[in-house]
This record gives sequence, structure tokens and C-alpha cells, in this order.
Amino acid sequence: MINLSAAFKRCCVFPGSKIEYKYNDINMLRCKNKGEVIMSNNAGSPAIEDITDILSGQRADPRFAANPEYAGHEKVIFAQDPSIGFKAFIAVHNTRRGPGLGGCRYRSDYAGDDEAVTDVLRLSKGMTYKNAMAGLDLGGGKAVIFGPAGQDKPTSVMMSALGRAVQSLNGLYVTAEDMNTTERDMETVMAETSYVCGIPLAKTPAAARFPAGFDPASLPGANPSPYTAYGTLEGIRAAVRHRLGRDDLKGVRAAVKGAAGAVGSDLCRMLHERGAKLTVSDRDGHGPSQDRLAALAKRYGAAVTASAEIMAADADVFAPCAGGADLDDRTIPLLKAKAVAGCANNVLAAPRHAAMLRERNILYAPDYVINAGGVICVGEQYLWQAHPDRYPVPTHQGILNRVSRIHAVLLEVFARADQEGRDTASVADAISEERFAARAHVPEAA
Repeated sequence: MINLSAAFKRCCVFPGSKIEYKYNDINMLRCKNKGEVIMSNNAGSPAIEDITDILSGQRADPRFAANPEYAGHEKVIFAQDPSIGFKAFIAVHNTRRGPGLGGCRYRSDYAGDDEAVTDVLRLSKGMTYKNAMAGLDLGGGKAVIFGPAGQDKPTSVMMSALGRAVQSLNGLYVTAEDMNTTERDMETVMAETSYVCGIPLAKTPAAARFPAGFDPASLPGANPSPYTAYGTLEGIRAAVRHRLGRDDLKGVRAAVKGAAGAVGSDLCRMLHERGAKLTVSDRDGHGPSQDRLAALAKRYGAAVTASAEIMAADADVFAPCAGGADLDDRTIPLLKAKAVAGCANNVLAAPRHAAMLRERNILYAPDYVINAGGVICVGEQYLWQAHPDRYPVPTHQGILNRVSRIHAVLLEVFARADQEGRDTASVADAISEERFAARAHVPEAA
């Protein structure tokens, strides 16, 4: 076990940078050299343990079982501080392309530690594939905080503890916001480590490196949702081109599940602006999401249907933008759409359902390819923060240009699937593996 004392921590610097930073929101001495140990009087420091060999089955431990989702992960750590109700798992799957980037999600409803471990292993592996397909010089990682029962959001002291756990990995993992964590949470993390992104660049120490005359108004937004929506739109355009032989969306019928969400609502706006005809759904019942859905339907002239029925809607494209595991043995036969292209993660209930879609001549845009706009947004910003000498200052338009490449990537996946007689999910996996297998990232010395 590694006990990070509350009195000591490593300097928060951006790797490869010679610039000194001072965090004024916590009581810390200024760091002059990378790696210098400095004082901090922050309360609460997690105990951190490497459990990689336990999950891989190399070492027995009564607390954790060997996990079937372990897939050669490079590092998995367990961090906890019972005094503040903090328990977290961080998994780094593959760093051949660069440090493992992936968000930190918070949940208090895991059935137990094994479920949380399964989640972080699966999600971190998915980020390796997503970042490779997005063309980022980044590998895959993920963090999950397993909160106390009934507590819906993490506390600031939990996020500080998470930051210290991230820092203990010395750049192997870069965190960002995810389910039930926010930009404000990431600002708390930034007080403990530089290995974090998804914060407006103007709020980070990197702002000191903006070139002379640079217009901050051109910076990308820290919120990744609009970029995820735009990437999903580009993916739908690719699916329509490949499956329907059309280069425009005018009159294309799109059924959007989760239309009242942050990404879903942006996607509906973009589809409407391009002439698509919408059928929308969100959570059934009454509440804020239904109010937002009604307003959206009125604004865009969309038909509203129940969430349980939208997969059977008369549509050219089904765009799942909420939850996961929508497509299974029961629901796939209900689909009338010719293509499935949406931003939701883990759309397939099982890998074999990709082949089932192909058998029914339904084109599937693999989820981690089409929804990569958000990670492109935060990943590009982090790469500049970490290596300003290698990457240009990210701008809103520059990020949009990168995200628009999702269109071409999906056309490559679709064409190769046709040529090889395979489902699109397995082809996307093969392309991702080719991309990260061909690269060997050499980490900087800590």
C-alpha cells in the first residue's frame, strides 16, 4: 500500500514544460523543478494499491476476484480513504499511443466492488479503441468513484483525493469529467495534479502560454457535448451516404432516442437545420426531460413517441442517444431503420448483435467511432497543454475540423466491412488495434 501523506505531494506541472505554476486556491509552496516534493496541508489522502496482478489472476486476494474483463491492462489501482467515504478504481489499458485518457465517473449504485472493477476495466479498454480511431496521440484509461449509498454526487474532498490518486500514476493516466462529475470537479482535481482536462483553457495554468495576439474567443468550449453532437451528425451523414446513396439529409427520417439530453438536443437541432424529419423520445412519464422534449418537438416539428416504441418508428436512421444495450435479440427485429447511428455508449447488448444487424441489412455505426467528438475536444486541448511545442493552440474551428473526420473514418469502416464480408463493429476493432499496435509511446521520466 502507498500512503500519500497529506503533508507531501509532487509538483503539479504540465509534462514537458519548464514553466512554474502556483495554485493559489490551496496552501502549497511553489514548485521550482519538475518532480520536486512540496508541502500541502490538504486533509484526506487516499491509500493507493496496485491490484493489476490480482485482477489478472497472478495473485489471490480475498477482496477481489480475477476479472474476465481484464485484457492485458497495464495498471489498475485501488484508492480509498474511509474517513471521507472515498473509494475509487483507476484502470490504464494501453499507452502505446500515449497516456491513457478517459473520464472519471461517479456512481453510488454499484452492487459491489467487483461490479465497479468490471466497469472500469471495460470502459478503459473502450477508451483505447476510441482514442485510436479518433487519431489522438493518447491511449485508454478510466476512473470510477464508488460513492456511499444514496449519495448522488461526489464531494470536493473526494475529488481532491481522486486528483492525488491520478497524480500517483505520474502521467500514465489523464482524467476528465464523465457521468456525475462536472467541470467544477475537474477544477478541484487540477489543484492536485496536472493530468486532467476538460477545463476551459483560460482557467488553466496553460493560459500563460497563449501566443502574443491570440484571441481567447477562438478557444474551444470545455463542454464536450456540442462536439459529440457534431461528430454524431457527421456519422449519420456517412451512414446515409453509404446506405441510402445520398449526400444530404433533406427529408431523411431520423428517430432520436434521448432527444432531451445535452447531446441529443444538439443533434436534433443540427438534423433539423439540414432538413431531416424527426421522431423523438426521452424518458417516459412526467418531469423536466418530458418538458424539454415537448419544447423541442414544437420547435422542430418533431413527432413524439414513447421511449419503448421509438425503435419501431418508421425511420431511415435510428439514433440512440441515451443509455446502453438498446440493441438485443428482442429489439433488433423491431427496427425499421436502415441504419443505426447515435451517440450512446455500448449500444449493443452483446458483440454478436453487430452481426445480427448485418444479417438484417441494417448498417451500424460503431458507437465509439461516431461518438468520439467529445474526446477529440478534450484530448486535443490536453495534448497542447502537455506539449505546446508539438501541438498547435486548439481553437473551436480546429476542433470542429478534427471532429468532421469522423465522416471519413466511418466511410472507411463501412467500405472495409463490405469488402471483407464482416460486421462493422469487428472491422472498427481491427482498425483500432492496427493503429495502437503500430505505435510505441515512450513515457517521459517522472
